[in-house]
Amino acid sequence: FGFIHESIRQLICRNYGEETWLQVLEKSGFENGKENIVNHYYSDTDTYVLVDSVSLVIKVTKDQVWEMYGAFLITYSMEIGWDELVRSMSPNLKGFLDNLDSLHYFIDHVVYKANLRGPSFRCEETSDGSLLLHYFTGRPGLYHIVKGVVREVAKRVFDLDINLIVQGRTQRSVHMNNGERVEEHVVFLIKNVGDPRRDSEGSEMSLLTSTNANFPEILDDTLGMSLSDFSRALPYHFIIDESCKLVQCGSELHNHIPNELLQPGTPILRIFEINRPQIPLDFENICNFINAVFVLQVKTSPLKKRHMDAMNQEELKEEMDALDDDPSNELTQGHHLKLKGQMMLLSSKKYIIYLCSPYVTSINELMQYGMRLTAMPLHDATRDLILLNQQRLTDVEVNLQLEANNEQLDSMTKELELERQKTDSILRDMLPKRIAQQLLSGEHIEACEHEATVMFCDLPTFQQTILQCPPKDIVNMLNDIFRKLDRIIVIRGVFKVETVSDSYMAVSGIPDYTPEHAENMCHVALGMMWEARSVVDPITKTPFLLRIGLHSGTIIAGVMGTKSPKYCLFGETVTLASQMESQGMAGKIQCSKWTYQKAMETGRFEFSSRGRIPVNQRGQTETYFLTRSLKKSIWEIIDHERDVNVNSIEGYEELETSIENVTIKSAIRPDQRHSAACTIS
Repeated sequence: FGFIHESIRQLICRNYGEETWLQVLEKSGFENGKENIVNHYYSDTDTYVLVDSVSLVIKVTKDQVWEMYGAFLITYSMEIGWDELVRSMSPNLKGFLDNLDSLHYFIDHVVYKANLRGPSFRCEETSDGSLLLHYFTGRPGLYHIVKGVVREVAKRVFDLDINLIVQGRTQRSVHMNNGERVEEHVVFLIKNVGDPRRDSEGSEMSLLTSTNANFPEILDDTLGMSLSDFSRALPYHFIIDESCKLVQCGSELHNHIPNELLQPGTPILRIFEINRPQIPLDFENICNFINAVFVLQVKTSPLKKRHMDAMNQEELKEEMDALDDDPSNELTQGHHLKLKGQMMLLSSKKYIIYLCSPYVTSINELMQYGMRLTAMPLHDATRDLILLNQQRLTDVEVNLQLEANNEQLDSMTKELELERQKTDSILRDMLPKRIAQQLLSGEHIEACEHEATVMFCDLPTFQQTILQCPPKDIVNMLNDIFRKLDRIIVIRGVFKVETVSDSYMAVSGIPDYTPEHAENMCHVALGMMWEARSVVDPITKTPFLLRIGLHSGTIIAGVMGTKSPKYCLFGETVTLASQMESQGMAGKIQCSKWTYQKAMETGRFEFSSRGRIPVNQRGQTETYFLTRSLKKSIWEIIDHERDVNVNSIEGYEELETSIENVTIKSAIRPDQRHSAACTIS
């Protein structure tokens, strides 16, 4: 079990350091962190390899490693919470060792709910006050662990200084239902080499062996109860002789086992299968493991019992012979009652009594065996255990339902959070980030006046294209162009206001003012012009050319609507920017003189003057065409790496050349364009 590996790790790290443990892992082939998973089952081979590696690294024998581990196991177990239990087990060392089997059973079945194969311990007192400890194990060679464990318990719990000597060590082959195994029997002589302890009244008290109570002398040893009374008082007990044949049994066993099998002289192996401890069910082995918790299972099912009880003598004889021929065939049919309890050697040393109760923990199990609570005597704690466990199961069921509801609630909460994030993301795409955050926080947003640069752009040839293309192709084409334009918007940090048909509107400098608003928008316009040329007009088979207009000035901006809020711009600046676009030219970026002046204040650009054009409400207005940036290359604006083998350093030569080629084709080949359009139609 992984707890053993963790104990070994703690032992080495505390006494030899982390580096030594890493060397052990390297030599044993374990991955760091995978060797000590507490609730994980490791094969015996893994543990032996680990101990062999420890022995080689710290340069001591394997037997010494096991003895060190045994002593440290007690220390470590008491540190991590087992201290009170260990100290409360017995007032003397003999009682402690005699109860180790039951402690192993508790750890195995209650703490870890496992089916581990542990050792067994049995003590005998000698005439000189010393102890003989009998140690039985299915893992030969590990008795050095016992030496470390017993010495440390004697020292830490009972303040005893003991001498531990191996008196004998034998091995034998044991035949089990699942095969053959080797069982080792080691006998230790335990002597106290220190001064005997005295209690507060000055009388000697033995912390090594048990102290016999001074019972009054029994003058009449006649049992004051009949066999029938005894059978009802202990309804599930049975007594066997040295041949492991039934002598007597409790009254309730007749409700689960055919009467023919409960006759005195019936071999116990005909009636029961042993589940725990994993030993052959014979008198000698029972005596060796007398301190263990015994779990026996009835071989016949309730259905088989009813069937056998209805048989005549001849049929019963045939059935009994069949059971002898194949004693395990019944365990696969129906529900078979299990009994749990202790074996006790009677004073004559010729008989063993099994004191037990049904191994039942819930009402459901009770019903499966066809039993009721009245089948348990009032003095039997199993009755209370079933009722308490039923309450616990009810609580567990309620808790499981609560956990299921909590999981469902958590799942719904996560889904709602995802939907909220989607909604928030959409809102942040629809509005500037700061404005969106204010709306999400429930703040009121006042309309404000800003100094900004507004841009409009469209596709001059779009109206001709939509007449000759399917709607689906039109949508795909616009989506392709706008996706490319959106990427430039995000890179340069300006706000996309809206798109209507083929018209695209953006603004720079709001809601957070930046003095470079005109410069930023000029870079956006150059990047958009470059990106649009990568989309081909399906009619003319030439790259699309944008028509872009920019104007800088004062605008009013605010959020309109509540169900589908929009960030709207108002003012003459918006109107003039729209006219810069509508009166512009395909493949050109037309700017008002106010944008020209603002852009040159913070950036460096190359403009060409277009001259004065009529503008509504402004009369003749000076305008300019933006041709290139002297501060940033096209590659920096669009955030693409330049192909040094193909592209120029700045990229503006390619942009100008492509615009000129499209313009020339549009001017000299109208007949071919018309012919192509007819073909597509």
